[in-house]
Amino acid sequence: MALSLGTPIEVRAWEANDRQLYNNKMALLQVIRDGAGQRAAQSGDVETLCLVLSIGVDVTERYVQAKPKDEQIRKRLKGMRKDLLSCLALMQKSR
Repeated sequence: MALSLGTPIEVRAWEANDRQLYNNKMALLQVIRDGAGQRAAQSGDVETLCLVLSIGVDVTERYVQAKPKDEQIRKRLKGMRKDLLSCLALMQKSR
């Protein structure tokens, strides 16, 4: 099976069981984010934490594009963007 980069296949992933797929992706990202947060606290690796946060924002933005009426996720996205901006500011400050 070949993977084509840049093809908008991600949108189709939201068609069946949309919310459950989103929740599964975010649960996995939560585990990765927790690890990245611990790493950032221990070693100062804020870049990895910001990267993981940006992936979460991207996944959530794609879900909101497919399901714009999901107000709960729209609110979550606002908070996630705020967290990402704080992380990026911290990363910039630490350089």
